[in-house]
Amino acid sequence: MNELTTTVLLTFIGLSIGIAQPTTAFAQQSRLAAEVNGKVITEHQINEAMKTLGVYGNDNRETFERMRERLIERTLIYQFLKSRGITAPKLLVERRMNHVEKILTQEDDPDQALENLHLTREQLRKEISLPLAWQRYVRQVVTDGQISEYFQKHQQELDGTKRTVSQIFLKLPRDASETEVDQALNHLKEIRQTIRKNEISFEEAARKHSQAPTAEQGGLIGTFAFTGQMPKQIVEVAFQTPEGEMSEPFRSVYGVHLLHVDKIIPGQLTPEDARPQILEHFDQKLWQETVKRLKAEGNINYFELP
Repeated sequence: MNELTTTVLLTFIGLSIGIAQPTTAFAQQSRLAAEVNGKVITEHQINEAMKTLGVYGNDNRETFERMRERLIERTLIYQFLKSRGITAPKLLVERRMNHVEKILTQEDDPDQALENLHLTREQLRKEISLPLAWQRYVRQVVTDGQISEYFQKHQQELDGTKRTVSQIFLKLPRDASETEVDQALNHLKEIRQTIRKNEISFEEAARKHSQAPTAEQGGLIGTFAFTGQMPKQIVEVAFQTPEGEMSEPFRSVYGVHLLHVDKIIPGQLTPEDARPQILEHFDQKLWQETVKRLKAEGNINYFELP
């Protein structure tokens, strides 16, 4: 299977492997790695999951243990949903399976392509079904009141509000020392202070000091909403800064930044419009809380491996 097809397939499935699978004859001979409420997870199953995600390497203890935790978590969630009779909508599962089959048919041998991912169709169906069943559970337990409350607390992030932002940017290598970072941040603090004293405008300071291509435009980055193509760290700082104000200098993987929020354009989206984004937040939050509770309440045994 070519790399592109593999990437598309795993992304579409949302595969984060996996659920403890029925133990094969070969796996029965594998050493035990964990037991989750009586459900066995073997070293072989963990290695197969790692192969599927392309992170195989049982010589890497840290990677192996992370994958073991992932299987434990997903097995706990699978047991939790099953105990409450919550299943994935059959129509959605079939649609996903059909789409996966279409992706597989791009290969000369679809069955071999699936085998290369170390998955059977039964396992594939389970992997597709688990997140869909979990989404059904989240939609059952998250109330309209919670949706409304979350929207009110994060309204500008969710209602389509846009901000026009300018920046002064200083480049730093990714391996910059703490001293280099501190010097760059202090330089921006000095520039910020001169702007606050009205000794120079932000636009003029950007033209003079910024090392970004936007320097010629007075540092103007553009207008953007909370969700989009702009780097997350820049967006988060921009949306925490009042209109007409500057942020504090901060570091990113690119260098150090000083932002100015030129204008705020209010959004028009409602809580109902933002429901999918809000449910995604609760999806992750509830997953973490449920796993923590199930681990505390359940019977989980770890087996040491050489």
